[in-house]
Amino acid sequence: MTEPRKRPGFWWLLFYGRRRRGFPLLLVATFAAIIALALASANPRVADLARGYAGVFFLVLLAAVVVLAVLAVVRPRRRR
Repeated sequence: MTEPRKRPGFWWLLFYGRRRRGFPLLLVATFAAIIALALASANPRVADLARGYAGVFFLVLLAAVVVLAVLAVVRPRRRR
């Protein structure tokens, strides 16, 4: 009797799962944001300004997440 096939692990699926196409824009944008925020925090004036606008930034970010979640529920998936 053959053994049942084990499900591939998380890391295998992350790197060897479905083939990805296109340029990884989200990855590049994440690294660009990290570098921009690191450079901004080096300047005391920009760091004080960023602390002042942090609440507004998080409210806008939260609103964007809610809008995208609603759009994901309302918009039907494409059939392939």
